[in-house]
Amino acid sequence: MPRFQVSKNHLQKLLILVLALACFGGIFSLMGLWESHRQRQASLQQQQVDETARRRREGWVQFEGEWYSPRQEIETLLVIGVDQLEPFADSGSYNNNGQADFFMLAVFDRRQENMTVLHINRDTMTQIPVLGVTGQQAGTITGQLALAHTYGSGLEDSCENTVDAVSMLLGGVEIDHYLAMTMSAVPLINDLVGGVPVTVLDDFSGIDDSLIAGEEITLKGEQALNYIRARGGMEDSSNLARMRRQQQWFSSFMGQLDLLDPSWVPSKAELEALSGNIISDCTINKLRDLAGQYAGYQLLELQQVAGEAKEGTEYLEYYPDLPALQSQVLQLFYQKENA
Repeated sequence: MPRFQVSKNHLQKLLILVLALACFGGIFSLMGLWESHRQRQASLQQQQVDETARRRREGWVQFEGEWYSPRQEIETLLVIGVDQLEPFADSGSYNNNGQADFFMLAVFDRRQENMTVLHINRDTMTQIPVLGVTGQQAGTITGQLALAHTYGSGLEDSCENTVDAVSMLLGGVEIDHYLAMTMSAVPLINDLVGGVPVTVLDDFSGIDDSLIAGEEITLKGEQALNYIRARGGMEDSSNLARMRRQQQWFSSFMGQLDLLDPSWVPSKAELEALSGNIISDCTINKLRDLAGQYAGYQLLELQQVAGEAKEGTEYLEYYPDLPALQSQVLQLFYQKENA
């Protein structure tokens, strides 16, 4: 068998070549590992991006590093009281004079079988969508929430703009239904349940002398309207004082509803009297279904948006406590991931 001799010089060169190849092999292996690691990281990052995008599409919100998903077991109805006595009518324009006088957002929890009502101050300073001459949204302005209804014809488009404004105030919460009523509807609704008992909270001298502070009375007809609407000429003319009366009336009204025969329904004449003074995205049948579905739900303590009332250049302005509002929104409309 032939034998090969390798000189010392050649041996050194061979060793250097082997070491060099080993180094290159190690480098290539490290590069391969790094590339594999980079690809895995990129894949994980893309998964996180995709998951975040999915959650955003589905209405999730992130707060202090935690994710919250919309509660699927709730249904919401925004009740809008419009400050006008005449029935709803088309203004023939992209704006109207009907400011919203009160907002009550009912949250029905089908799992717990209860209802929470969030009472929102009409003077709340917030972003309001503005409708242009074509009826489409044309940006936003900062103003009192009450003004949201003045954009649009005074009919469905104004109600929808109001719903959008309330949703924006609440961080984009989806509102399922709305029901708007004129002030003329209040006496009619009040009397549907035979009147609403209250202990009169304020002095109505010169406005309605039948309402005497401290007395217990069952509000009938125009008394109910005066009680929840009066503001100017009162000793405390702030909307906060009026909201206290509105909340009192609402709680008592719900109590009166509970006393009615479960089979009771408004008469045709009563519904016809209300028809021109109510606008809703729901049909009469849908409203009846909602009433029947949630009639036995427990009414929890009314909530309102915390904040501070300040004297503006022309009118009182109410500035919500945004951190408190965010916490309230999460509690009412969301659930923590994996909670």
